[in-house]
Amino acid sequence: MINLGDLGYLYLDLKSRKGKHPICAHFAIRGGRRVSETEYQLPVVALVCNFSGSSLAPVRLNHSEVETLFHEFGHALHSLLSRTEYQHFSGTRVVLDFAETPSNLFESYAWDYRVLKTFAKHYSTGDIIPKELVESMVGAKKMFAATELQRQILYALVDQTLFGEQPSTGIDTMAIVADLKRQHTSWTHVDGTHWHTRFSHLTNYGAGYYSYLYAKCFATSIWQRMCQEDPLSLDTGSALRTKFLQHGGAKDPADILNDLAGSGIVRSCHGGIIPDITSLCKEMELLKC
Repeated sequence: MINLGDLGYLYLDLKSRKGKHPICAHFAIRGGRRVSETEYQLPVVALVCNFSGSSLAPVRLNHSEVETLFHEFGHALHSLLSRTEYQHFSGTRVVLDFAETPSNLFESYAWDYRVLKTFAKHYSTGDIIPKELVESMVGAKKMFAATELQRQILYALVDQTLFGEQPSTGIDTMAIVADLKRQHTSWTHVDGTHWHTRFSHLTNYGAGYYSYLYAKCFATSIWQRMCQEDPLSLDTGSALRTKFLQHGGAKDPADILNDLAGSGIVRSCHGGIIPDITSLCKEMELLKC
C-alpha cells in the first residue's frame, strides 16, 4: 500500500446538544488546491450530525443513522481525496447532476454485511451484528423500494413544478402539490397538509432535487459493476480514489463515470447526460434479468 501522507483534515461534531441546529451535513471549510509544484493546500472538512447520546453513555446509532453517516462521509471523502489545480473545483464543487453520486455510493456500504461486520457490534457484549438481521433489513428495504422511488419522484416533480414557469401574481402551492400527488402517486392526498413547507431541499436544491435520483442511478451502477463483488477490495478503493473522487469538478462527469465503470452508465440527451436506470431497477427488484 502506498503511503500518500496527510490527505486533509476532518472535524467530527456528531452529538446533539442544546441549541445545535438539527442537521446532518458535510461542510467544506477549505478546498484543496495546487499552491506550487511542491506544495498542495490540504482540504479541511467538517461532518456535523445530531446523534443522541451523552458523555456518560455510548452513542448507539440505529441503522438509518448509520446510513446517514455513510452518506455524509461519502461527501467528506470527495472533499478530502480530490486533488485539483484550483480550489473552485475541489471536492464537492461539481455540477449538480453529479454532486450526490459519491454520497449515494457510500450508502451502499452501509447495507453490506461484509462491511457492517467490521465495526457493527453490540455496545456491551461486543457481539458482531448477526448476518440474519442485516438480510432482514435489506429485505424490508426492498419490500418498499417502489414506494420509496415513487416518493422521491414526487419530490422532484414538486420541485420542478414550483420552480418552473409560474405566474408572477402568486400561486396556490398547496393545490399544485395536491394535484401532483393525485396524478403521480397511489396515495390519497389529505387536505390541510402542507409537507412541502417543511421540505428544506426546495431552498437548498431549487429545481435540482432530481439530481438525487440521477445520483442513485449512477451510484448503483458503480456499486454493481465495481464494488458488489468485494466491497473491501484495495484495488477497487484505489480506483474510486484515482478515477472517481480525486477529480472534483475539474473533469466532465460523463468522462469520470465512463472511465471508472465503463460505457453505458450514462446516456446523451439534448446536449447533456442522463443516467441509465437499469442497475437501479435491478437493485430495487423492479426489473428481472
